[in-house]
Amino acid sequence: MIGQWMKQQVISVRPTTTAPEAARLVVDKHVGTLPVVDEQGTLVGVVRVRDLLDVFMPDFVHLLENIDFVHDFGAMENRTRRPLAEAAGLTMADLMQPPVAVAESSGLLRALATMNKHGIRDLPVVDKAGVLVGIASLVDIAAAFLAKWLDEEPIL
Repeated sequence: MIGQWMKQQVISVRPTTTAPEAARLVVDKHVGTLPVVDEQGTLVGVVRVRDLLDVFMPDFVHLLENIDFVHDFGAMENRTRRPLAEAAGLTMADLMQPPVAVAESSGLLRALATMNKHGIRDLPVVDKAGVLVGIASLVDIAAAFLAKWLDEEPIL
C-alpha cells in the first residue's frame, strides 16, 4: 500500500498563500509539489514548481523548441515574466491545478499508474474524507518496488 511508503510530513499551502510565499517554500524546503488544502486539510488543488516558474520565467523560454544554439541567456536570466509586485498578488487559488491523488489504501501499481497517466512525479495521498495525509514521489514508489524485488516478495 502507498500509505506505507509515502512521506507523512507534507509541505502544503492554503488557497490564499501568495506566489512569493510559495516560491520561498520551494527554495527553503526543496519541494517540487505544493498540495493546496482548505482549513480542514482537505486537498483542493496542487501547485507544482512549473506553475510557479511560469509566473517568474521569461515568456521566450516557452517559445524556443531548440535551445542548444543559445550558449548563454545572460541578462535575460534576470528578467521576470511578471514584475514581482504583480506576482505578489497571485495566490495559489489563481495558480493551482485540479488535484490528482490516491487513497492511502491504494496499491503501489495504482499509484504508479496514476502518476504515469498524469505525467507527475509527486502524488498526494488522502484519507477517505479527502484530507491530505501524505505525498509519494516517484522515488518513494520505486524504492518500494525495489525493496520488494530484493526481498522477493510479491508486489502489491
